[in-house]
Amino acid sequence: MAGVLIPHSVYLLWSAFGVWGAGAAGAVLTGQKQYHKLYSGVLLSGCLLLLGGLIGCWPANTSWTSDFVFFGLAPLAGRVDPLASVFLALLAVSGSAVALFSPGYLAHLGQRLHPGFYWACLFLFMLSMGQVILSANAITFLVFWEIMAVSSVLLVATDHARHSARLSALIYMGATRISTALLVGGFLWLNYLSGSWRFSDWHLSSAAALWPAALLFLGLCIKAGIWPFHVWLPYAHPEAPAPVSALMSGVMVKVALYAMVRLIVLGGSGSQILAYAALCLATVSAVWGVLFALMERDLKRLLAHSTVENVGLILMATALSVLLRAAHLPELAALSLAAALFHALNHGTFKSLLFLGAGALDSSTHTRDLSFLGGLARNMPWTMACFFTGAVAICALPPLNGFASKWLLYQTLFHTAFQAATTPERAIALGLVGVLSLVGALSLACFAKAVGIAFLGKPRSDAAARAHEASAGMIAAQALLAGCCLGLGLLVPQILECLAPVLSEAVAEPVVTAGFFTIPQLVILAAGVALFGLARSVVLRAQGPSLRSYVTWECGYGDLPARTEETGSSFSQPIASIFAPLLQYNVWTEIKGKDKRHFPEVIEVKVLMVPFLERHLYQPAVAAFEEMSKALVRVQTGSIHLYLLYVFLTLLVLVWVGVRL
Repeated sequence: MAGVLIPHSVYLLWSAFGVWGAGAAGAVLTGQKQYHKLYSGVLLSGCLLLLGGLIGCWPANTSWTSDFVFFGLAPLAGRVDPLASVFLALLAVSGSAVALFSPGYLAHLGQRLHPGFYWACLFLFMLSMGQVILSANAITFLVFWEIMAVSSVLLVATDHARHSARLSALIYMGATRISTALLVGGFLWLNYLSGSWRFSDWHLSSAAALWPAALLFLGLCIKAGIWPFHVWLPYAHPEAPAPVSALMSGVMVKVALYAMVRLIVLGGSGSQILAYAALCLATVSAVWGVLFALMERDLKRLLAHSTVENVGLILMATALSVLLRAAHLPELAALSLAAALFHALNHGTFKSLLFLGAGALDSSTHTRDLSFLGGLARNMPWTMACFFTGAVAICALPPLNGFASKWLLYQTLFHTAFQAATTPERAIALGLVGVLSLVGALSLACFAKAVGIAFLGKPRSDAAARAHEASAGMIAAQALLAGCCLGLGLLVPQILECLAPVLSEAVAEPVVTAGFFTIPQLVILAAGVALFGLARSVVLRAQGPSLRSYVTWECGYGDLPARTEETGSSFSQPIASIFAPLLQYNVWTEIKGKDKRHFPEVIEVKVLMVPFLERHLYQPAVAAFEEMSKALVRVQTGSIHLYLLYVFLTLLVLVWVGVRL
């Protein structure tokens, strides 16, 4: 490093990435040999080193530049500060859970998995996400952004023998290509305006920076899965292995949101046009995501749509922060940004937990279809407890972490409704309170369905009846994240204190944070909960002999079979009928038999739901692109003379453009 004094704790960060790089090289060399426990240990070691480095660096702001230069444009440069530390901590915790979970989970994939390929891509994925967060200039960012994109595409295609996996990887790869193209355009434009590749030299407050900021915003929205660019999520997540889905939803989409805060919010962009556009997309994303999550039968597709909902809420809080800063309300701007960052951290935790829980169900029952699950609470009690914890957290019920961050967003909207200068701003704040309430209610219904249909009642298939509890490592991974959900929900003052330097930088004023509970209050709360549980146990034990159990009245038909239970589709049908125009929801029923009116012999019911955006936006766009490609094929005549003419005309155009500039 050239002329920079580097703290010793930063070397721990570099050693973490070095361990993951060595793990990737080792995985390539071992090929088909299944060293899952070894590589899980390597992954966990890197995560622990990363956590140690973050603790040593906190809360300093340290930058470094190496002598290595990318493409002769800019050196490898990094920066660790409180904002980067928050997201690196999320990467380390989620990575630790994935390391514990992977050996038990990967065993059920068998020959469908190439171990060396999988682990090499996973190590590169972890390394690149960390380096994107640490990047201090555009070239370093783009290099590791591309490694992150390519490695995640390959991980989605892990089971490449299946057509659906190849199709999902292709759709996701297309999304990443468009995202990168927009980012490159924005970076080139900002380099032209500032003459530098360093993020610290970019200032997006000027009118000239509006369009490059818009390009960056669109590119990051695609990667984050914001509506209407979210279509890759419900394709990629079900096909990727559960540990990969946990990292993609829990961390990767947060890396895009981190870049949005780093480049646009902390970059000084105060464009109300861009902020209102972000607010509109965020609102639609939140409602759209939770509605489609409620309709899904595949558990991982349900969780993917839920990610669309939650990144919409994070973007909503981020956009509000920009608008409130422009309205000269710095305290509310800081509160809104705190809600965005805290919910990003919380969502990364409980969504990783839920995806690992879905992976545990899949490894035990070999299905994620809610119609073939049920009754798993008896055979998988620990998995059920952890999944239930994640569901309670994502539904924003106290005392778990989802409640804390959503309450901060509610506080922002309530205070804005009273303190905003204009009537339209107050009306928007009150309207968003209603949207947030609707999303919360639908989210509660969605995860009541997920938990109730999957774990309660009777098994709906032989696979569900034969299900067994996950391995010790898989349970430990879920318990780790469940404990984090509880800890983040109770330690809100400490979390906000950690976010205070970031908030102060964003609003250009010192921020004093206030939390929900102090340490003595937490002790009293914990003691109260413990005493309540003890008293309840004593009462139940004392009344034990007098307690009686009853069976459900079955109308004289005998023991009710699993077919009479609530299904995922029937659970969602009342809400689906309300939003049928938006969901394109229809129920097709056919009754067969000689006297089908009185004595039906066969009844077939099919639920039809047409993907609105895919049919009316993306499929026509793909068709138009194919027609354009067919037209361009005609220029490839095989004539060298014609190709030379193309080169000559291109040179003339480039010379003309160069002269004009």
